[in-house]
Amino acid sequence: MRHLKFAAGILGIAGLALRLAEDVRLHRLRKRLARVSDETFLKTARSLNAFESSLARLAVEKSTNDDVRAFADHVLEKEGDVTGDLIEIMDVARENDVLSSESARPGVGDRSPPSRSPSSGVSEKKSNFKPIYHGWVDDLQHAKAAGFDQTFVDVGQTVYQGAVSVFEAYVRDDATGPLKDYAARNIPRLQARLSQLQALDLSVPQPVEA
Repeated sequence: MRHLKFAAGILGIAGLALRLAEDVRLHRLRKRLARVSDETFLKTARSLNAFESSLARLAVEKSTNDDVRAFADHVLEKEGDVTGDLIEIMDVARENDVLSSESARPGVGDRSPPSRSPSSGVSEKKSNFKPIYHGWVDDLQHAKAAGFDQTFVDVGQTVYQGAVSVFEAYVRDDATGPLKDYAARNIPRLQARLSQLQALDLSVPQPVEA
């Protein structure tokens, strides 16, 4: 009986060791899957930069809600600073061989003052962001006035929530560098934009301009 108990104890310890080893492997796997590469982060940052301004321009053109239009104006006012910051960081990253020249250069935009003319640059910017965003822009471009604001908020929340997740996952990696600094610096901005979107009051009917 004593030998049986001893054997059972050994088996129990072995089973515990196997479970711990499996937990470690799962933890490492999750950590590896959760990592965001420099290339993935760069594509997300570039896409978001182009997509934000496209959303804002569409809101300026189509929204009849004062809160939505004010949010869009704020995005466009900050567009030059945000784009300039991204360009500078990518230049530094390229110089330090963090990114290849080919991956860092195209599709970022320029530092020129943003235009507020209806749909200005929306079609051109579509080539700068991920295909997953194209359908959302098309939906907003073709949305009727009555449903535009709610669609704008829904799309905006989805985009900002996804961007925050990518930026946070990228920052969690132990590595350091200019893009990491850029990501950490912009997480509060993205979270603030998300909160502002969620706080928009769409319940008050807005006059529809003739």
